Amino acid sequence: MAIVLQISLLGIILLALLIALRSSYSMKNKKELGVRGARPIYSDEKGTKLLKAEQLQLQGKPDYIFETWFLKKLIPLEIKSGILKEDVPHLGDLYQLAAYFLIIKEVYGKKPPYGKLVYANKTFKIKNTYRLRKQVLKTLKEMRGMLEEARWPQAEPSFVKCKHCVCKMTVCEWNEEGLDNETR
Repeated sequence: MAIVLQISLLGIILLALLIALRSSYSMKNKKELGVRGARPIYSDEKGTKLLKAEQLQLQGKPDYIFETWFLKKLIPLEIKSGILKEDVPHLGDLYQLAAYFLIIKEVYGKKPPYGKLVYANKTFKIKNTYRLRKQVLKTLKEMRGMLEEARWPQAEPSFVKCKHCVCKMTVCEWNEEGLDNETR
């Protein structure tokens, strides 16, 4: 009897550990638009109002917000046109979705339990965790501090890193001619 009780207790402990160690996101190797058991209540179309979180001084337009039929949970969905080679979402996309978690909470008064990042070949279901929200708020604070103090991170140009960067010729001073002259 004592052995059965110990085995049952061990099983409960192992189950609790597995639940605690679950990843904060899940991935499917396919493009999956929509949220099962929900209807869209917001979409980023021409004329749609910008969602403004005044207290956070944050605003944005998620591609979609779905509301579940029964529990009325709000689920943001962000569509990305790129194809991912790796099995993790881009950090900037993850932070963008987390910023939408914060905006939705302030604007609608409901905390989304999760959101979706949909790439051309993969779909990620991202849990709305305290750690993720805290990291986004920390990053926002750092960015605002940089703007207020007019301090910019030092760019370290590299052909490999900069060739396809969206910041090329905008906030970063790197250009192909400059790098070509340095390497010759």
